[in-house]
Amino acid sequence: MKIKLKLSEKQINALVYSFGVITKTPTKDRAVKVARSVIDKVALKFKKKQLDVQQGGNLFTRDKKHCFTLEIVEAHYLEQFTILMSEHPLNDYDRNVLRFIGNNLNQQLA
Repeated sequence: MKIKLKLSEKQINALVYSFGVITKTPTKDRAVKVARSVIDKVALKFKKKQLDVQQGGNLFTRDKKHCFTLEIVEAHYLEQFTILMSEHPLNDYDRNVLRFIGNNLNQQLA
């Protein structure tokens, strides 16, 4: 089963920015290593899409929604990431985008 997520260019930018906010400290906990591994793959997927959108963007495609398909595991850890990021100091727009993504993923995973 695949989880679909549609985001605008600004929402993609906010999500990619939030991936860079968390500092990575070394740990020996297996669950944390698995979560980081999955989130790193998801972050790479969103960063690639961000570059594609920025390179090919013009006046007519600015408000277009871009579709992402995520595996269930990727969607689960991305939802957990959005919950974790809501505790960090972000501006209101970024926080609302992360809440939107988390709620969207939560509804599809339920």
